[in-house]
Amino acid sequence: MTEIFYSMDHVLLVADYNEPEKHKHWAKHLLISLGGEMKCFVKDEEINCSGIIISSNVFHTIENNGNDVLVYLFDETTDIAKEIEEKYLKGKFYHILTLNVVQEIKKIWNENMVNKTEGNSIENKYCNTYERILKACKLDTKKPYITDERIKKVLLLLQEREEITEGIIEEVAERVFLSKSRLSHLFKEETKISLSSFLVIMKIAKTYEYILAGENITEASVRAGFHSPSHFATTNKNMFGISANEFRKYVKVVQI
Repeated sequence: MTEIFYSMDHVLLVADYNEPEKHKHWAKHLLISLGGEMKCFVKDEEINCSGIIISSNVFHTIENNGNDVLVYLFDETTDIAKEIEEKYLKGKFYHILTLNVVQEIKKIWNENMVNKTEGNSIENKYCNTYERILKACKLDTKKPYITDERIKKVLLLLQEREEITEGIIEEVAERVFLSKSRLSHLFKEETKISLSSFLVIMKIAKTYEYILAGENITEASVRAGFHSPSHFATTNKNMFGISANEFRKYVKVVQI
């Protein structure tokens, strides 16, 4: 079974991974095995651990014998991604969490989310659980990393858009009184991810949002800005190593 929890600053997959393909994308990962040790493959290295942080844009996958894994994804525009880089990764491909931290996270999750009920209580429980897990990792997301108000406005404009279309960079650049080239340069400088790469992430996220609202994959992917459902499927597979159907079949979404 796969559950997806998503909010403005992260996505959480609770997945019983069955050897997804190696993949990479622009998101920092925090992975916690709720069972025993998992086998992680990061670039050409094999690592056995119970908890790991993996940097963005690095080929990786995991094997966990069907046990559930908490997979937090923080795209590079978020404050939490910058905090993770500063505190743990520091330019490295991965960081292995101590067993004490992993055990604390598992305890927090099991106490709050294993026997959850329907309705608003799920959202409340999840918000509380998320905050406690960040605290267990000694992460403080109150520190503002994106300081340029124009980039903050661009991120808000993109989040509010129903469709990510060709020409959107010129459109948002005009809204913040920048040239296309200057906006692209400033976006990369502030977020460490190219604007074009971020737009791909946004299209995938919007496609899932529409699928989970009841639209079929064709309607959702075209509405989000993909040329076709096959274009979405290929992009999604390259990004996550798992097909859209695998998510679609067993998804519960809680929007925080």
